[in-house]
Amino acid sequence: MIHDFPLTEWFFYAVRWLYGVLGNSYFLTILIVTLILRLIQVYPDIKSRQTQQKQAALQPEIDKLKKKYADNPQKLNQEQNKLMKENGIGCLAGCLPMLLTLPLFFCFLAAFRFWGYEQTVKLTYETIENRELAQETYDSFKFLWINNIWQPDSGFAAVVTPADTVATYGSSASACSCSGSSKSIGDLVLFHKGYTDLRGNYVSGEQIWQTFVENGLAEGEFGSEGMKLVQTEESQKKYDELMSVYKKGKNNGWFILPILATGFQFLMVWLGQRQTKKQNPGAAQQPGMNAMMYLFPVMSLFICMSSTSAFSLYWVLSSVFQIISSTIINRLLSKKAQNAGEITAK
Repeated sequence: MIHDFPLTEWFFYAVRWLYGVLGNSYFLTILIVTLILRLIQVYPDIKSRQTQQKQAALQPEIDKLKKKYADNPQKLNQEQNKLMKENGIGCLAGCLPMLLTLPLFFCFLAAFRFWGYEQTVKLTYETIENRELAQETYDSFKFLWINNIWQPDSGFAAVVTPADTVATYGSSASACSCSGSSKSIGDLVLFHKGYTDLRGNYVSGEQIWQTFVENGLAEGEFGSEGMKLVQTEESQKKYDELMSVYKKGKNNGWFILPILATGFQFLMVWLGQRQTKKQNPGAAQQPGMNAMMYLFPVMSLFICMSSTSAFSLYWVLSSVFQIISSTIINRLLSKKAQNAGEITAK
């Protein structure tokens, strides 16, 4: 949506543009965007792991400080901070990848939600105007076992968005906006820029809205804040009847992407903890930090079960790429540290 959090808007425009460049391929768009974002995060990831190596090297000194100031926690904290500073270790350096990951996660979650809104609006419009074209569009939404990539990969999700959900498009409850401004369905980029269908024909946003109004699916003047979709019981019934051609008693998915996303997130946590123990066997465990690390994988499960399959696919690919890049970085840094140790020994 326009007038949303700037980072969300940029992401949305980027995936929308890339989707057109790549011949309307959702999978390639998601794959390339994921690769670009992972490459952006490689440098902070390297700096974070270098910081972890420095901390591991200082562990003997930290242990001495803990024994020396066992009865004076405040002094211990001061001396630890001093030691870290003298060795060029910043307090937040190790947290930098997470500080980047969380904003990217939620901004992309919102961007994919808005993209899903547009795809539902497009399919509804084409179902009214051209059933043959609409079927082609709907068929393009299929991904492996998932009937509609813009619905959750869930055995409980319908293959098309229900009317009561469409009615919330643009509301604060559905938009999850970070901008703090009020939203309406008219803020969808689709209604401002229109779109080009699979056959190369341009359709304006005003044309879409006028068709909805004429068919009793929308109310409000185009361009006004009063634009609303399927708000009445009668309009919701019309929408459900119109889109019933795609339902055919099918569920949309089988929970595979949410489970994969959660599994890969847990794997990342486990690999990270194993690497930390390998670098610094004597480091004290932090139960609170460990709990926070495991919280994110659990959140991923519930978020992916209620979000579009497109977002779940992005999150699975992102997790896989992160595991691969982290493994490569750890091996390179370990080899570098080993070579440095051999040179020092000579």
